[in-house]
Amino acid sequence: MKYLCRFLIGLIVTAQALCAAVSTHVWQKQQLSFTASHAYTNPYTEVTVWVDLKGPGFSKRCYGFWDGGSTFRVRVMATAPGEWSWSSGSSPADPGLDGKSGSFTATPWTNAELEANPNRRGMIRPSP
Repeated sequence: MKYLCRFLIGLIVTAQALCAAVSTHVWQKQQLSFTASHAYTNPYTEVTVWVDLKGPGFSKRCYGFWDGGSTFRVRVMATAPGEWSWSSGSSPADPGLDGKSGSFTATPWTNAELEANPNRRGMIRPSP
């Protein structure tokens, strides 16, 4: 019974994560979380983690950070509507950080949503 409960909880968490990551808005932060398989004396300085993010007219490597314990995170956002995908890597190679992948769809904000919050228009830029 204990193993069945663990399995079902894992299945629910996985389904929630998949549903949450399927669709987002342009300029809305997506936080990707990874769990290192190896133990590190000082993960802050010993490990570099990243995702290669690709979308409409966009292809860049986005670096992440150590967030305590064996958790690493990478934050990304879509800069245009459409299909986006990512694949992870790390140095040194770690099976919990390397070779993961995912995708999401970014949709534009509606006019009503933009009116409700004008900060949904992109990154802050200095004026001329």
